[in-house]
Amino acid sequence: MQQVGILFIIAVFFYIYLKPYPMDYVNGELLVDPQKMMKDTIKGCGGLLGFLIGSFVDRHFIKYEIPYGSKNLPLLTFVGAALMIAWSQLVAPATLVPALGSHWGNFASCEIMVLFAMIVWPLVIRKSAAGEKAARD
Repeated sequence: MQQVGILFIIAVFFYIYLKPYPMDYVNGELLVDPQKMMKDTIKGCGGLLGFLIGSFVDRHFIKYEIPYGSKNLPLLTFVGAALMIAWSQLVAPATLVPALGSHWGNFASCEIMVLFAMIVWPLVIRKSAAGEKAARD
């Protein structure tokens, strides 16, 4: 399934780079900015690639299951969400996007954020729940 998703992403890249964009102006103002449209699409492709990689890693290696009954789970969920928001709104726009450019920086930023949510943070939650369980026993 990942191969189909990756082929889809490649096809989207070809499409958005080869597609002719209309340059329609109204009162001297561009109606649709092709660079913004491309940036948004590329950002979505980064998220999709992160999802494809993350789901593969989870299914074959992590096999994450929600630790029901864990007292730390609500706090860990909140912290993980806050880290993702901080990444997407503060860190990535100040570091990755200027370093790689608008298109590829947003692609990598979105991919990293989804990989964090699907691989890194579930491992943190699992480790915390295991420590919590060991303390109870």
